[in-house]
Amino acid sequence: MQKISIVTSLYKSSDYVFEFYQRHLACLKEMKVDYEFIFVDDGSPDDSSDKVKELIQNDTKIKLIIFSRNFGQYPAMFAGLAYAEGDLIYTSDSDLEEPPENIKLLYNKLILDQNIDFLYGVTSNRSGGIVKSFLGGIFYRIIRWSSDLDIPKNISWQILMTKNYKNALLLHKEAETLPAGLMVITGFNQDYILIDKTYKGSTSYTFKKRLRLAFNSITAFSSKPLVVIGILGIFITLISFIGILTFVILKLFFINFQSGWISVILSIWLVGGLILSSLGIIGIYLAKVFNQIKNRPLYIIKSIISNKTNQK
Repeated sequence: MQKISIVTSLYKSSDYVFEFYQRHLACLKEMKVDYEFIFVDDGSPDDSSDKVKELIQNDTKIKLIIFSRNFGQYPAMFAGLAYAEGDLIYTSDSDLEEPPENIKLLYNKLILDQNIDFLYGVTSNRSGGIVKSFLGGIFYRIIRWSSDLDIPKNISWQILMTKNYKNALLLHKEAETLPAGLMVITGFNQDYILIDKTYKGSTSYTFKKRLRLAFNSITAFSSKPLVVIGILGIFITLISFIGILTFVILKLFFINFQSGWISVILSIWLVGGLILSSLGIIGIYLAKVFNQIKNRPLYIIKSIISNKTNQK
């Protein structure tokens, strides 16, 4: 009998823990497979862990991993993957925006086509209105142009993968990255299904976090911004040379020619702004290198709790 590991992260998830467990458990019984649940408490400020501990009292196939602080969803999910022992590993957000019943769709498709190693859900609808959809579209265009990676648009954390694929995915040790990008470059045979997603009205993903993710995504998979800086520098130098040559000719042949101080000031501001923005882009890359070479752990586990063990 195949064993499926259910992996999810917890952050302000207290209201969803019981329903997440019960609905997935009902699906697993229909699928007639063995299972384990792995909940990763990503420094949640509520009683999410207490809810999982209640479940552990009645089910020996549940494991709770508690972080020492909040590290983020990407480290939390990867920690869960590292402790997953199933033949197949399923990941999903715990907030139930994506129906747990989709696990049956993913499982049936993977069983029918056993060449698939990585099967993920793509949301057919994007929450947040026109503005978020527009900005999201721009983001994916930029990341595809800059990285030359065909990263799926609106990929969700509702994923089913084989054990071999999981082991390969965990070889990546990047501190700041885009998880979807890592999943693409890992390779193997990949496919997707379309899923629906409901918006619960609030999110812990603030604008600041989204902006940081955008910068991490672009700089983690591409050096094109640095190339653009070099090309822009050459272009500005060429334009400046042509401009200087033009002013010299005008001054020599037209006595009353006045270049004006406004053009000089604007030129200084333009070049100064380009220099500062270029240094800023270089600084972002240096910061990523600095953060990576420190080799700090992606996450720190405070304790692992199950019906069998209680380690600290």
